[in-house]
Amino acid sequence: MRKRINIAIAALVVAIAIPAVVAAASTAYTSPKLQVTQAGAVTTIIASAAPTDDATARAAIYVPTGTSLTANQAPGTPLGTVKAQVSALALGGALLPLTGPILVAPPGAVPAAAQLACTGGATPTAVWLLQLAAAGQTINLPAYLIPTAGQETALGPAKLVFCLAPPDIPVEMGGATFGAKFLSAELAVNGVFGVVQTGAWIGIWTPWQAGNGQVNAAGTVASPAAVAPGAVTAQAKTKGKGAVVSGRVTQAGQGRGAATVQVWGRVGNKGALKRFKNVKAKANGAFAATVARGDVFRVRVIAASTTAAPLCAALAGLPAPCVNPTVNGFVVQSKVFRKK
Repeated sequence: MRKRINIAIAALVVAIAIPAVVAAASTAYTSPKLQVTQAGAVTTIIASAAPTDDATARAAIYVPTGTSLTANQAPGTPLGTVKAQVSALALGGALLPLTGPILVAPPGAVPAAAQLACTGGATPTAVWLLQLAAAGQTINLPAYLIPTAGQETALGPAKLVFCLAPPDIPVEMGGATFGAKFLSAELAVNGVFGVVQTGAWIGIWTPWQAGNGQVNAAGTVASPAAVAPGAVTAQAKTKGKGAVVSGRVTQAGQGRGAATVQVWGRVGNKGALKRFKNVKAKANGAFAATVARGDVFRVRVIAASTTAAPLCAALAGLPAPCVNPTVNGFVVQSKVFRKK
């Protein structure tokens, strides 16, 4: 089990005070999870749910407060790529991988009735098509970038909305092709979302009722994903011909445990740095590695996305029960330094 980290959530987000819109989470719909990382102009959004949960009907992913949006790309413009996996109930539950581009939808590509049903009449800033290919067929899944209004602006300036067909009713009655039940999707979106150093993306997920094609509004849950920068400090103390390299990994100013710390170094003043050793940061972010040789060093840190339990408490005003909070992973390295 991945270790939980204790980041300063108060530094990441402000409490959201908006009225609750659902009563309670469904016991059969508790696994939806959101993970977000940003690198330059590319935002990677990973959404997932468990095969044993009820099927997802609608997902609305709110971007953090302070995010700048570029949504004026011409129809047909590629915005990135998507990789997804579904369970094909019509094929005995077989797992189907789907891949394809994310494009700005041409006019008329999404039927007006379908858009109205998904957006509730809100006017999108942009409409995208996720062109998912599997088993010789292409499924065009619309996504709507919609500005928030009124009290909803407390969640962020805009939301990315998806509506999925129920997988357990016939296609001719509005069911999903292949009986496709959403399990996971990874969207790499380029040039749309500006980088926010600290904040929280928030997924609001609503399931279908099993077997009847009706939405289970009371089963709605929220899954937040904090984003915050990582950092590392490091130094080296002489030990024989080598050194003890030590320091601390932090995120949002707090210790970040379980990160992999690579110690790179060289003997003398010339030549390329070579990787000497890997160690794990402790729960408080501290690390220490003894190396048998070396005069000059650098450390490189690789931290994976992980759970962030304090985030749910910081977002106590969410409009649905909070589940599976996460914080982003990061890669960061120190400056080159000499042992003392």
